[in-house]
Amino acid sequence: MAFSYWESNEWLEDVDLLVVGGGIVGLSAAFRAREMHPEWRILVVEADPFGGGGSSRNAGFTCFGSATELMQDRKTLGDHAALELVRQRWNGLQKLRATFGDLALGHQASGSIELFPSFGQTTAPSPSELADLNSWIAPALGVPDAFANVPVQNFSQLAEEAGTTAVVSRLEGMLDTGKMNRAFRTRAYALGIDVLHGMRVHALRCESDNVSVTVGVGPDRQTEITARRVIVATNAFGRELLGKCDVQPAINHVLVTEPMDDFDFPHTVHMDAGYLYARPVGNRMLIGGGRHWGDDDSTTVKKLKDTLHALWPATKNAGISHQWTGVLGVGENRSPIVREVQPQVVAAVRLGGMGVAIGMEIGRLAAEKFTTN
Repeated sequence: MAFSYWESNEWLEDVDLLVVGGGIVGLSAAFRAREMHPEWRILVVEADPFGGGGSSRNAGFTCFGSATELMQDRKTLGDHAALELVRQRWNGLQKLRATFGDLALGHQASGSIELFPSFGQTTAPSPSELADLNSWIAPALGVPDAFANVPVQNFSQLAEEAGTTAVVSRLEGMLDTGKMNRAFRTRAYALGIDVLHGMRVHALRCESDNVSVTVGVGPDRQTEITARRVIVATNAFGRELLGKCDVQPAINHVLVTEPMDDFDFPHTVHMDAGYLYARPVGNRMLIGGGRHWGDDDSTTVKKLKDTLHALWPATKNAGISHQWTGVLGVGENRSPIVREVQPQVVAAVRLGGMGVAIGMEIGRLAAEKFTTN
């Protein structure tokens, strides 16, 4: 079944910029392109009905990294590159909040705590290590005391298995991922950016000054869109269109409990250098991650439940009301990929689980690759 004249004429022809991927990065790229080029016809195509990937299936953390996560980044990336990554995450979070406002995002400045339970894979930083971390990160955040050690007993609802020492950060928070995605969509429509959901891109082919893009809805309804420029913002699935690209999907499991009476735990939680995380959702508790265990899906889910029950005894009598998987884009290192990969085709992928924080910044950088034309 071909597309009608009306469909083609109104949405699929004379496209100045086509963005593949309607998540945080893709829509942010479209926003920035609109600022720079008000006259462009900008089309965003997204295969998933809700925005897809990590943008609509994340856990809703507004974080720039736990203490042990950042300590690992310094070892693997080096001090300069790791600090630049923190700066991008921090600036991205400020941009996100300034663009939409905390009310529209459902944002709460909850603060975060990093736990070091007896069954975990990391140990608490020493006072000297934490002082060094604070000194290193201060230029990116503008504060001298991003992290501090506190006794775990200061936090109600936590069991003894949570350990004795926690690392807190007052600068982190959480948001409502559903509200955030609605805010992105609303802004896109207000800016005159066309967003088509349920439309999958099958192939890209560069032809002189244009890019031929094969798109379709199902196997029997396909067409070719000719676009002057293309941004691929499909994160974990970048290799499907880009070929040789150091990004691959990694699965994270997320669980949310049923509501619990008299349950009040207000902070986000990091564990195991960021590979495990938990947070309240009203009077429910969310836990996710676990890909570092290297287990199959059922074993990972069981371990997540066991961890949840061990740290928050109140959850033992609460069932799991929601369970899903999120897909991260990971690679050889944690730095996102933003570069021209073919003439007039820019990749903006490999967010490494940092999409909420860094997504708007990566989208901006991708759009600005086209500033000269």
